Amino acid sequence: MAFRDVYEKEKYIVIRGQSRAFRIIKYIVISGIAGVVYAWQGLSVTGYVFLALFAISICVHFLFRWKTRGWTQPWGLYKKILPVENNKIKQ
Repeated sequence: MAFRDVYEKEKYIVIRGQSRAFRIIKYIVISGIAGVVYAWQGLSVTGYVFLALFAISICVHFLFRWKTRGWTQPWGLYKKILPVENNKIKQ
């Protein structure tokens, strides 16, 4: 699969799909955690927490990507997101 195809597929997932509500809730929770950690421990610990959360989020992203076979198969709470026909994204 060419880089352009992968890029188009990822762009489709970001813009459409089931992830909008999840993304909004995710950023509210992350902001809340950051605010609490900053008030409790200060800026340096908040930076370490953000690095840890970033590493965890990358791992979870690739886990879901692997289990859904590139966002094309249902797994867990995710149903099929991408309508793929002949390796092309329907517009």
